[in-house]
Amino acid sequence: MRAATKIFAVIFILTLFTSSSHAEISKITVNKAWKRITKADKFPRIPINFEKDKTPNAWVKFDEAGNYTVHVTKGLMNILDTEDEIAGVLGHELGHIQLGHYRSNASAGNVRTVIGINSELHAMNNRPGENSFSRKQETQADDYSTALLRKSRYSPRGLYDALTKINDKGYTNQSRGFNSHPASRERLASIAEKAGITSSIKINSLIGMEDIAEIMLGRK
Repeated sequence: MRAATKIFAVIFILTLFTSSSHAEISKITVNKAWKRITKADKFPRIPINFEKDKTPNAWVKFDEAGNYTVHVTKGLMNILDTEDEIAGVLGHELGHIQLGHYRSNASAGNVRTVIGINSELHAMNNRPGENSFSRKQETQADDYSTALLRKSRYSPRGLYDALTKINDKGYTNQSRGFNSHPASRERLASIAEKAGITSSIKINSLIGMEDIAEIMLGRK
């Protein structure tokens, strides 16, 4: 009986290790999250376009006729673990659409039609460029996503967790119509505050990412 218990324990530990060491979500999960947040937001559920690109990203294409297409890369799906996380990313992109950011920026000639979830290089430096939204627009889309996650009954920390994982990969790619850049400490702190992860993070403080992690784990 003891031998059987030991074998079960080993199998259980190996299962936990395997599941935690390889993050990946399926197309089914992405579509499920998209259906759920668009229903909560009363937005027409246009289909998701899946890209083979290994760079973790999601974006919306906006054409002159006012049509949108939503795109998610294999690279992003490979690093996310949960439906909450992809819902947070898609909610951010949906926020840009619903708040009119694509239309206003395109009409002003400030941006191209393709802008990704992690394209905040210019925005965080208050330098809107052709491949970025303004800092204010990025913050508005983050807030929109967090509110939509709650409305859709997802964890409000979905976007925070997704951006943290994108940061961890450290990808930089400027060859596919967007600037890829790690989410800033200020942006993550703002999202964390809105998501209710912690109320002790001061956006303008000198707190580092390690300290944020320590606070979230209750060690500080």
